[in-house]
Amino acid sequence: MSALRLAIVLALVLVAANVSAQTAPVPGEASPPRREASPESVDRVRAALEKPPSKLTLQDRTPDFSVHIEKRRPMQDIFDIPPWQLEPRGWQPPGVGFDLLSVVRYVAKAVSDAKRAHDERVAHDEVLSAIAEYCAGLPDGARVQICPGR
Repeated sequence: MSALRLAIVLALVLVAANVSAQTAPVPGEASPPRREASPESVDRVRAALEKPPSKLTLQDRTPDFSVHIEKRRPMQDIFDIPPWQLEPRGWQPPGVGFDLLSVVRYVAKAVSDAKRAHDERVAHDEVLSAIAEYCAGLPDGARVQICPGR
């Protein structure tokens, strides 16, 4: 601390000590006497209490507005993007890093496509075998367009 600041702080401490010493009661000294209520003031209060109650009546009104209080996180306005701000347009540099979600999506799509192709082959083979059984069960000489070679 500089010498000037130290002198100012010391002066403030001395002034505060002097003020507190003047206002603090001395241990042997009596406190100031209390004011006694005079009979006139008691009569005045009694007369005010004996008056009839006020004829003014207030009726409850239904509120015609409402208030919604929403707690905001500290510094929310710094980190949130305002709704009127548009996404940047034009060329964007490629993202740096590794997106695990895109890899999972790619693998899931590849598995789904392979399962669909397998299911299609199995269904095609089932249809061909069902047609062959049907054609084998026909009597000789029956001509059906779906049967090959007949």
